[in-house]
Amino acid sequence: MRSLPLPDRSKVREHLVQALEVFNWAGEQKGYPVTEQELDEVLELYDLYDAAGGVPNEDLKGDSLEDALSQAIKDGYRFTQQRGKLSGIRTDLFKGVSHCPICGISPPRDLDHYLPESIFRPLAIYVWNLVPYCHDCNHSKGAHDQSEEEKRFFHPYFDVLPEFQFVRASVALDNSALLVDFYIDPWCGLDDALYARLSYQFKRLKLGDRFRAELNSYLTGHTTALVWAFEAQAETGVKSFLQHQANVERGAFHPNHWRPVLLSALSDHDEFCLGGFKNVLPVAYLTGLKA
Repeated sequence: MRSLPLPDRSKVREHLVQALEVFNWAGEQKGYPVTEQELDEVLELYDLYDAAGGVPNEDLKGDSLEDALSQAIKDGYRFTQQRGKLSGIRTDLFKGVSHCPICGISPPRDLDHYLPESIFRPLAIYVWNLVPYCHDCNHSKGAHDQSEEEKRFFHPYFDVLPEFQFVRASVALDNSALLVDFYIDPWCGLDDALYARLSYQFKRLKLGDRFRAELNSYLTGHTTALVWAFEAQAETGVKSFLQHQANVERGAFHPNHWRPVLLSALSDHDEFCLGGFKNVLPVAYLTGLKA
């Protein structure tokens, strides 16, 4: 989980004008003939959203707006798709985000409405309410009711996460199986409210299961390095490699990305470092090495 810089919102009025532009489609009028005053009213809702840091409240539903206006803004979200007239929103929000800020597994492919468009229709194309997610995170989150604070998802634009590690992994070896459990550390120093929110999100998105599903393919890529480290310096070599690789990936991603979290946990596991890794990784395929 990681925070993202706030997107540029200098074009949000222009986005509304484009989304609401009136046009004829198959003999039917689409869009909405918005007035300057109505545009100002929508922008006031944007300002309220910003002031609240994305925390939901009744005012953000836009009940004071014409229902047709709110619906037209919601309908305008379709223009953010590829080749749509608002596709620049999608391009700008994905720029520089190589992995989903929630799971860190896959590149973002979807734009998540932090506050769901089905309830907060006037925010449907607002760039600070649109967060780049991978499909799995977006699908699992869904149109989630965030009225209860402990169930309110981490907002990558507004919630600043601490720099220290709060995602942990416990490791065990069972013959040829590597057993890993990922979790939010309750003793790491997070305040109670943030711990509750992150733990709820971790469970709802099944992040532990999804991280485990990546283990085999990821660790297979380190097989040769682990063997060479073990042949050179035995346990000390393996621990050193894992710790250095964790530092590399911590810098490339962030302290709570699942990869450096896993590597750090493995470096602390004596049995794994004493050669136990040979029982769970495909070392037999290395020339001249016995299984």
